[in-house]
Amino acid sequence: MSRWNGNGKLLAFAVVTLAAVGVRAEPQLVFPQGSDQPLAALQDIDVIEHLGERIPSGLTFTNVAGQPVALDALLNRGKPVVVTLGYHRCPMLCGLVLDGLAKATQAAGLKLGKDFTAVDVSIDPAEDSKLLEQSQHRVLELVGGGATVADWPFWLSTTDGAVAARTLADAVGFRYKFDPHSKQFAHDAVAFVLTPEGMISRYLYGVDYPPRDFRMAVVEAGGGRVGTSLDKLILACYKYDPAARRYAPFVMAFMRIGALLVFFALAGLMTVLWRKEIAMRKRVVPGPPRTTGSVA
Repeated sequence: MSRWNGNGKLLAFAVVTLAAVGVRAEPQLVFPQGSDQPLAALQDIDVIEHLGERIPSGLTFTNVAGQPVALDALLNRGKPVVVTLGYHRCPMLCGLVLDGLAKATQAAGLKLGKDFTAVDVSIDPAEDSKLLEQSQHRVLELVGGGATVADWPFWLSTTDGAVAARTLADAVGFRYKFDPHSKQFAHDAVAFVLTPEGMISRYLYGVDYPPRDFRMAVVEAGGGRVGTSLDKLILACYKYDPAARRYAPFVMAFMRIGALLVFFALAGLMTVLWRKEIAMRKRVVPGPPRTTGSVA
């Protein structure tokens, strides 16, 4: 009875702590079912952002066909790469993260394979390739638009790939933990956006990605090679807010745009007034000089 009370107090404390430190549901955590140490799980899983850092080269994995594949092969193609780390036996958020990205792609008007590529890497060395194929099929159906398995590959972490998955996770700051009792992983719900060269550009948290934020993250990672001129203008007026973990209006940008609009308005007004003054001067044509005659 005392043991149950102790565990119950720990669980209650964890719930209260989560409610106190984070009103929003991002990032969302996956806890192994049956875990007796929720506080320990909280301490061991996290996302440490490494923005601007390059992921290691030479990381190899295994595709669903059992063939070795290299992460480097997806880079330097002029397209951002959206990376997810998870496992497909996950009873909670892993599938929701993938589905959320697929829906955001469609809602944002982006073309998978054209505007960006994606890759899912399993962190579970015991993962079954058939399970990955089922997840991949579901995700590609959600994306639509003729997306192919080459546009969003799903990779296993068998044998040496398990080391590669851990290396990739460490590089992007994705800290997860395996619970031997439930044989599940505790981890955050997050996706990583890489530049075409493999630099970490943005972190996308949760399972529901606003289409505007998703599009802006991809356009930003593309460095001007993805998106339209309007996207670049909008991106200049919005800035990523790390506290809110979303893009918000950039006040200074709007002030600069407002100042430019006022400048052009004043310049236009001065031009109109100047032209009117010139036209009025041309209408007033001076007559011949008057002469006074002398009387003899």
